[in-house]
Amino acid sequence: MRETIGGRGVLEGAFTLLEALDEHGGQAGLTQLTRTTGLPKTTVHRLLDQLAGLGAVERAGRGYRIGSRVFRLGRFWQPELRDLAKEWLPVLSARMRASLVLVVPREGRALVAAGAVLPADDVPAWPGSPLPPGTAAGRLLAAHHPALAEPDADAPEIRESGYAAESETITAGLGCAAVGIRTPDGRVGAALAAVLPARRDPVSAVTWLTSTARSFSAALAEYSQPSRAR
Repeated sequence: MRETIGGRGVLEGAFTLLEALDEHGGQAGLTQLTRTTGLPKTTVHRLLDQLAGLGAVERAGRGYRIGSRVFRLGRFWQPELRDLAKEWLPVLSARMRASLVLVVPREGRALVAAGAVLPADDVPAWPGSPLPPGTAAGRLLAAHHPALAEPDADAPEIRESGYAAESETITAGLGCAAVGIRTPDGRVGAALAAVLPARRDPVSAVTWLTSTARSFSAALAEYSQPSRAR
């Protein structure tokens, strides 16, 4: 009997496979993907063939990897924030001598939108990658978007102070501070985080970050004005 899935099920299966490839670093074999997704092997194979035909995945040896078409479409994710980040983050990173990451709340997680990483730092900052639990940026966003994480006893303090900080909680030798970037309607819609050597107090970065976050917020308001006029 031939197995069939249709309609919404096909879309969900395709995105499940793309998510699984992402979890495996962008490349995985058929057996790995079957195990990760829980889908029948025949379904995984058929969906991968369809995705390959569309350029959403590519064959890589005996496995598959994320395709160029997904990359091209992904370049237009969060365009306003990423355009501003491309212009400002490298300059601020050089001044602060710190890696910077711009993070947004999406899909119930804190996802990287852009970053400027110093060569010496091993900081994951590729767009779309989720942050591990406990980061300063993640806690800052969760304080304003409770659905992102388990309840945090420090959330009221984070909202009042306007920043979150941690030292060596995630990675030995590194600390982090994050502040919020407000959208034109006043909500905290993103977090700007600085990653610093543990010998530097992460709170020392808050003044720099806050100034830049205000500029981000003002620029986002300007971006929104033409759409409001329409």
